[in-house]
Amino acid sequence: MNDIHNVTDNKGTFSDFKMLNINNLDFNAEQITKRKWHTIYYVTGGNGLLQIDFDEHIALKNKIFLIDKYKIASWEKQNKIEGLAVQFTDAFYNLIYTGNPIIKSDQTLLGDFPPFIKIEQAEESEWSHIIDVISTEYNNLNENSKEVICLCLKILIMLYRRKAFIKGRFMITDRKKQLLNEFRKLINARYQELKTPGEYAQKLSISPNYLNAICKEIFNKTVSELIQERIILEAKRLLVNTGLNVSEISYKLGFKDNSYFGRYFKKAVGLPPERYRKVYYRYYHI
Repeated sequence: MNDIHNVTDNKGTFSDFKMLNINNLDFNAEQITKRKWHTIYYVTGGNGLLQIDFDEHIALKNKIFLIDKYKIASWEKQNKIEGLAVQFTDAFYNLIYTGNPIIKSDQTLLGDFPPFIKIEQAEESEWSHIIDVISTEYNNLNENSKEVICLCLKILIMLYRRKAFIKGRFMITDRKKQLLNEFRKLINARYQELKTPGEYAQKLSISPNYLNAICKEIFNKTVSELIQERIILEAKRLLVNTGLNVSEISYKLGFKDNSYFGRYFKKAVGLPPERYRKVYYRYYHI
């Protein structure tokens, strides 16, 4: 692989794509409002502790992390960690659309992905070669560099998908897969306004019972549970990573009644929002 320390910062030319050393990427609370960048971490040496939302993951050599734009991530610890961080927007990923719906961003990037994969030693050369092509194009800014990078990025995402689902965990019909992807996309985009299974089912032009059946089949969770998970996750992010008060957070999440939001949060988490913030803000900002 090329020397990752020599990756240049071409922000002026690549406003919707970044490639840099892991140690040079700064995550902060601005991501919670911008929600713009998808991130790939390719760890090539050392180790570290990566927090994605409220889960911690050990980063070791040959681990590859895929963090979609809706998630909050930060490095808690780094021990001589080496590797590349690639960030890109939906617009960049769709710069070239091949006509194949499987590799559209809304089909590929918003599925139920595991947060990381571990590639074997025999797979290193394949990944390194593609990363090297991206790095060369990013540094040299040749003609059609964006297009070359976009195509290579699609290859990386497809390799990630193949590795993540290699055990056949998602041996489901294309129709169900499409519905689940559309449902996940809807939850991420409209959880503030859509709160019931019926509302999501209507948007997907299917019955609430059918949507509930495929969610239970694949995720072993009901539609209501998945909706609640998304709302509570966002509430936790806002409580821990922003200075918004509880009333503002309640309004931002689409609750007209602040007291109802408090009861909704406490029932799901076991703590009222104010108490959750006091307990976990210090933990995540030490």
